[in-house]
Amino acid sequence: MNRLIVGFHNLKLVKKLWLSFAFVALVTLITFALLSSTFIRNMIVQREGGMIQQRIETYAGSLDSYLKSIEKASQLLIYSPVVQERLMSNMNLLSGEERIRAYTEVFAQIRQMWDNVYNISGIYLVDRYQNVFDTNVSMAMAPSYLTSENFVKQGWYDLAQKSGGAPYWSFVKWKGNEMSVLLFKAIYNKTDLSLLGYLVVAVSPQIFDTFLASSNISEGVSGVVDTNGNAYTTGGNDSGIAKQIDTRRLPGDKGYITYGYEGASYMVAYTKYPLTNWVFMNAVKTDVLLKDLGRVNMLWILFSGLSLLIMLIVSTMIARTISMPIRKMVKLIRDVERGNLMAKFQAQYKDEFGFLGVAYNNMIDKIREGVPLLREKFIRSLLERNMDAQELKDYERKLDFRFAHSRFQVALLYMHGSPPEQAVSEAEALLLKLEPEPGSAMPGNLELGRTVLSASLSANQYCLIFNGPTDMAIETLDALLSRLRELGLNAYAFVGNAYDDMNFVKTSYEEAKTLMKYTVRDRMDDDVTVYRTGDAQETQYPESFENRLVFYIDEGDYAQCEAVMQELMEFAKANHLAPHILTTFLAAMYHYVYKQSMKYGSLGDTTAHDWFRNLDARLAAEPLERNCRDFLRLLAEHFEAAPSRHKAKSTNVIRSIEMILSRYHDPELSVDYMARQLGLTANYFSQLFKKEVGVGFVEYVGTVRLEEAKRQLSDTNNKVKEVAGSVGFVDPHYFGIWFKENTGLSPSQYRKRTWIHQQEA
Repeated sequence: MNRLIVGFHNLKLVKKLWLSFAFVALVTLITFALLSSTFIRNMIVQREGGMIQQRIETYAGSLDSYLKSIEKASQLLIYSPVVQERLMSNMNLLSGEERIRAYTEVFAQIRQMWDNVYNISGIYLVDRYQNVFDTNVSMAMAPSYLTSENFVKQGWYDLAQKSGGAPYWSFVKWKGNEMSVLLFKAIYNKTDLSLLGYLVVAVSPQIFDTFLASSNISEGVSGVVDTNGNAYTTGGNDSGIAKQIDTRRLPGDKGYITYGYEGASYMVAYTKYPLTNWVFMNAVKTDVLLKDLGRVNMLWILFSGLSLLIMLIVSTMIARTISMPIRKMVKLIRDVERGNLMAKFQAQYKDEFGFLGVAYNNMIDKIREGVPLLREKFIRSLLERNMDAQELKDYERKLDFRFAHSRFQVALLYMHGSPPEQAVSEAEALLLKLEPEPGSAMPGNLELGRTVLSASLSANQYCLIFNGPTDMAIETLDALLSRLRELGLNAYAFVGNAYDDMNFVKTSYEEAKTLMKYTVRDRMDDDVTVYRTGDAQETQYPESFENRLVFYIDEGDYAQCEAVMQELMEFAKANHLAPHILTTFLAAMYHYVYKQSMKYGSLGDTTAHDWFRNLDARLAAEPLERNCRDFLRLLAEHFEAAPSRHKAKSTNVIRSIEMILSRYHDPELSVDYMARQLGLTANYFSQLFKKEVGVGFVEYVGTVRLEEAKRQLSDTNNKVKEVAGSVGFVDPHYFGIWFKENTGLSPSQYRKRTWIHQQEA
C-alpha cells in the first residue's frame, strides 16, 4: 500500500490530476448507480405493493357482500316467529304428531335460508336442550359433533354469547385436518332476551379461492388469517408464510411490508376485514417483482461506462490546463538555476497560481535587488524621515514581514571598551535571532521571546527597533544584555520613548542617541545596564509629549493634539511631575504655536496681547487642567485662522493631479509610474504628494476612481464590468469588493438605491 501511495506521489502533476479526476468520477458514478438502483427498486416495490393491496381490497369487498348476505339470512332465520316459538320449549317432549309438525316447521325455515344463500355447506340450529336441526347436504359436519363435549369445550358458543348477538366467524378444524368456516350466532328471545340456542352456519373454505380468482390475484401466496391465528392459504409450498406472520403486529388496517421466510424475501400486502377481524394477505417473492430490475442495472452499467469515458477525456483536458502554469513555473525556476534573473511569470488570473507567480516575481526582485541592502535602506528610512502607508506596504511586501502593533520604540546597544572580535560576531548572530521570520508579523516567538529590527550603526554600536509594548522591549533587552554579558561583552542599552506612530521612530532614535551621548563615559556603572529616557519621572522633561504635539501641530490634526494633552494630564498626575517642568513644557508649546502663527499670518492682535503677555506668571498661577484647556482653545483658533498655511502646490504635484484625472482608467497608474513620468524617485514623490495634497497618492487615486464609478452607476446603464474597466480595474470581482469596502454597498445595490432616490425626487 505504501509503495502504491509513493508511486502515485512520484507521478507528474498532470497524471495525478487525471487519475484523481478518474477516481472521483468512478466513485461518483458507482454511488449514483447504487442510489438510483435502490430508488427504482423501492419504487417498483411501492407500485406493486399498492396494486396488490388494491386487489386484496377488491377481494375483501366481494367477500364482504357474500358474508353480509349470510348474516342477513341468519337474522331472518333466528328471529322468524316459528323458530322463536319452537325454540322456547323442548320439542323432544312433544307428542309424536305435534313433534313431527314442530320439526317440519323448523326445517322449513332452515331450508328457506338454504335456498336464499349459495355455497353454504350446512346450517345448524342448536337449542338449549341439545337438540340439533340441520340441512347438512354435503355432510360437512355431523350434527352430534356440535353438541359433543369436545366441541363445547372449545368455547365457540361462549364466544358467540359474548358477542352479544353479533355474528362470530372463525376457522374450525374437525375430523382430523378438515376445516370449515363457521358462523356462530347466539339466538335470544325477542320478548325477554333469554338465550334460546345457537345458529351455526358452515361455509367451505374453497369459497375464498372463488373470490380470489375473480379479483385477479394470481401471483404469490394468498391467504386469510382469523383472530385465533388459523389460516387458510393457497399457493402450494409457500403457503406457510401466512401462518408465520403475526397479524397483531401489522401496522394499520392496510398496507404492505417486506418479510423474510425460509431464506427468501417476500413483499406482503394486507388488509384487515372489520366484519370478522380477519386479515387478507398476499405474499409475492421480491425477486418476482424485481424481475425487470436486472435489465435496468445493465443499462446503468452501459451508461456509467460511457459517462466514465467522457469524464476521462474531459479530465485530461482540465488536468493539462491546470498543470500548465506549474510547468511554466518549473521552466522559470530552471532558468534561474542557469543564472537568468530577468525571467518573469506572466500571471493571467488572480487564482492560487497567479499569487504563486507574483510571489515568484517578488522573490526574483529580492534576489536582484539584494534583500540585505533593501533591509538596511528600510531601517535607515525609519530612522531619518517619515514614511507613508504605501511605502511601508511596499517594504513589507518586498521584505516579507509586517508590523503587528502600533507602538514603536528605539534602543541603542553600545559595547563599551574594546570587545573581542569573536564575541562581537557572536553578538551579531544573536541579534539576527531576534529578527522576524519571513512571512511573520512582528513581534514573534523566537529564542529570546520577541523580535526586533536591528542594524549596525558604527563600530560597537547597534540600533534596535521594537514593535510592541514597552514591557516587551525592556524584557527583551534584559535577556539580550544578560546573554551578551555571558559572552564577556560590556553591553549597555539606551532606550528612547515609546510612540504610537511609526513616523516617531526617528524621534525615539534621536532621544536614545542623546541619552547615550550624555551617559557614556570612560568608566560605566556595571550595576545599571539599561538607561531609559523616561527614568526619574518627577524631574524628567516630557520630551515625548512635546515631540508628538509638534508633529501633530504641523500635520494640522487637532484631535490628536487633544488626545496628547489629555494623556499628558494623566501622566503628570500619575508620576507627580514637577510644576516647573510642566510650566516649561507649556511655555515651549505656546511659543511654538506663536511662531507658527506668525509664520503663516494667522495670529490676530487680540491673541497676541491676551495669550503671550505675562505667559510664565499666568501658567504658574493656573492649575494644569486650566492651562491645558486654554492651550487647546488657542490651538483651535490657530487651526481655524490658518487654513491656507500650506503653501501652493508645486509644478510636479499639479502635473501629477492632471495625469491622475486623465489616466485614472489605467490599471498601471501607481506611485512608481507617476514618479518615472515626472523624473523623480518614488519615495520623494510619495512624500511630496502627501505633504502638499494632504492625502497619499493611492488614497487620492482611489477617491477619483470611486467618484467616477458612482457617477457611471447613477447616470449610465453601463454594466458593472464596463464600469470596473473604465476606472482602472481589470477584475470586476475585485472592483465589487473594493467598492463595497468604500461605500458599504455593492455596485448593483448602489445603482438600485440611487435610481430609487431619483424616482422619488
